[in-house]
Amino acid sequence: MKTRRPGNFSRNRQVALVRILEEMNEQGQFKTSVLVSADGLPLASVNPRFEAETTAAMVALVKNVAHRARTYIGLQQVDEVSIVDSDKMRLVCRPFTVGDEELVLTVVALPYRTYRRLTNRAIREIKRIWF
Repeated sequence: MKTRRPGNFSRNRQVALVRILEEMNEQGQFKTSVLVSADGLPLASVNPRFEAETTAAMVALVKNVAHRARTYIGLQQVDEVSIVDSDKMRLVCRPFTVGDEELVLTVVALPYRTYRRLTNRAIREIKRIWF
């Protein structure tokens, strides 16, 4: 397990975030999960398989895709970007906002596993403990 703390991020909140990710990973049998800030700073992660640079690149990609979808397609709010490989492994990025903070919850789901209900629950719990 690996976690990082920005300067004003409380230790109790970080522990709670890791607990949320651990429970989600266990229930969904996800290979990894990472919660990152809008600028790509990892706030909490479980079974991390991505380096900080990779995480930042994924966040930039998600933000770019979401922006283009809003601008060119007219989608109001993008709440998921997924990439599925030929083996049906899925990288799921769920951008969301808590107060003034833009966050992205990223999970790697095994083939044919459900993830939406679990990531929805995790996002609700993250929002609940954020304040």
